[in-house]
Amino acid sequence: MDPTPLDGPALRVLLTTWGTMGDVAPYTGLAVGLRNAGHDVTVVTSTRYAPRFSARGLRVRDIPLDHQQELTGRAKPWRERLRNGQDIASTSAQVLLETAAEGTDILLAHPLMHPLCSVIGEGLRVACRGVYTVTHAMMLPGLMVAAPWRGHTLADTTVKLLLNPMYAPAVRELRRELALSEGRVEALSRTLRHHPAWYGISDALLPLRYPLPPGHHTTGYWPPARPPGWKPDSRLRDFLDNGPAPVYFGFGSMHRVDREALGRTITAAAQKLRVRAVVQAGWAELSGHTDDVLTIGECPHDWLFPRMRAAVHHAGPGTVHASLNAAVPTLPVPMGLDQPYWGARLTALGLTPAAIPARRLTADRLTHSLAQLLQRECFRDRTRAVSASMRQQPGIANLLARLSSTGRLHH
Repeated sequence: MDPTPLDGPALRVLLTTWGTMGDVAPYTGLAVGLRNAGHDVTVVTSTRYAPRFSARGLRVRDIPLDHQQELTGRAKPWRERLRNGQDIASTSAQVLLETAAEGTDILLAHPLMHPLCSVIGEGLRVACRGVYTVTHAMMLPGLMVAAPWRGHTLADTTVKLLLNPMYAPAVRELRRELALSEGRVEALSRTLRHHPAWYGISDALLPLRYPLPPGHHTTGYWPPARPPGWKPDSRLRDFLDNGPAPVYFGFGSMHRVDREALGRTITAAAQKLRVRAVVQAGWAELSGHTDDVLTIGECPHDWLFPRMRAAVHHAGPGTVHASLNAAVPTLPVPMGLDQPYWGARLTALGLTPAAIPARRLTADRLTHSLAQLLQRECFRDRTRAVSASMRQQPGIANLLARLSSTGRLHH
């Protein structure tokens, strides 16, 4: 849906995000939607992802995190990982403060940036809103299941307690620079309690009465913006034009996998089921091994998924929303973080025969579950129904409406 014209004043918006590609892609759509609606948008993100936004004509301030991002992808002792996280937070805090001090009306912050932006908003007396594609509690789905009555609160608090040490030095330094009372640095659960948040999550995928805190609201899915002038390469177009619709396989930014073994598993399942496959290489650099398996690089999911017979992926929230938005039957293979939560939701909604944890994935398990997904019409019918519900909640338009009602609020 195209952004609606401004109902209120144009705002100077500082939008900030960081993380994996899944953390960044939805914010390209959000940034373009804000810009097209008439707002003055500045994006603050890492140097690695800055071109994702500048290519779309957006103003970008980049955070020099190349070294820290390289360290993030390596297995390190806990203390080294903590020091790296603290370095990321401190470096990000300085760029965010410098950019916000140049003039902004509202800070829109990814969850990894929200603890820093909440302090900056307080110090500069400007509004701050979280813009999330996942709740903190979703990162510990096992705790939510183990304690159904209090699980969400326990998981939410636990995740924030685990993150506290990463942010404490940067928050302390920000408070000193902004002449705020330094005292004891509050826990994230208290710091963020007073800041509303908007979620790029479709209500169609959540349990009824999902326990979001007061002031936290879902808006619906935020589709990533396509790169300007993007066209599919001729190999992909020829492959799609010369045979039945293939099955998609992709694991996004997940790189700690045995890519050779995973490639063989995908190829074996495709051969047993006699289906064609498109394998998206991703950070793991996956590849297929037969004439009926095509390996591709980056490709907008809103273009690709409607051309797929089914999708097998890691169940990251962006990919889950993209495949279901395109009404493509989906088989989740979660690897970690919030992915098991989304795999469980797809199963609970009757959209998939199973969620297969990546550590338990074999060619036989993949073949069995994918055969069920392809052969049973109930999965396709339910996916179509959920897709229709998702489209009744246009996420970017709903966020723009909430932003208009916010106006020039001050913290």
